[in-house]
Amino acid sequence: MKKACTSLLVLLLLAPVTRAGEGFSLSLGLGGGVWHLPEDSLNDSLRQVGRSDGNLLTGTLSSGLAVRLSFAYNILGWATIEAGFTGHGWNLGGADIGGSGHVAVVAHFHPLQLWWPERRWDATVFLGGGYTMLGGGHQDDNINRGLEGGLLECVWSGRFFIEDWLSVGVDLRIVIPFFETWIVDWGDIEFSLSSSPPALFTQILAVTTFHFLPASE
Repeated sequence: MKKACTSLLVLLLLAPVTRAGEGFSLSLGLGGGVWHLPEDSLNDSLRQVGRSDGNLLTGTLSSGLAVRLSFAYNILGWATIEAGFTGHGWNLGGADIGGSGHVAVVAHFHPLQLWWPERRWDATVFLGGGYTMLGGGHQDDNINRGLEGGLLECVWSGRFFIEDWLSVGVDLRIVIPFFETWIVDWGDIEFSLSSSPPALFTQILAVTTFHFLPASE
């Protein structure tokens, strides 16, 4: 049985299927996200605008479900431009729900194209930028706090092509936010930050991608 499974895996890896070349694709991702936002660092930034209520955000901040939707265009198999949205939440279904949203455009490079243009596997490294918002976590909106600003998004994605038009894989995505605004009571009061607190949002997602123009075309 073990030998049969090994043989099947080898056949799948060596099968002459070319990964999706130039064309559009749509990806759906599901996984988890983890925030790193130290309370001391946040309060250091808030003191510059006369605030010290960072604990109202960091005290509820938690890991949780992450979902992603993205659209991309592959250029000759070498590069991909992707625009996507990731939503992340904790205390889902409760009155004290909290969450974050991230919108970014990133550029992918496909290094395997240099040596192995026809393959079932693909891997990319990527870098881009966009917008992020984080907040919530309390039943009373009057004590909810939030942050918003720009972001950098980077790291790695991997795919296995089941068919020319369908692939599955994993994304490791790291968001580095550059927060510009401290939000009190969801927009009733806002403070412009002179410096962003160091923070990091890490996502691991299982991804299914639909390729509309397979390489065989």
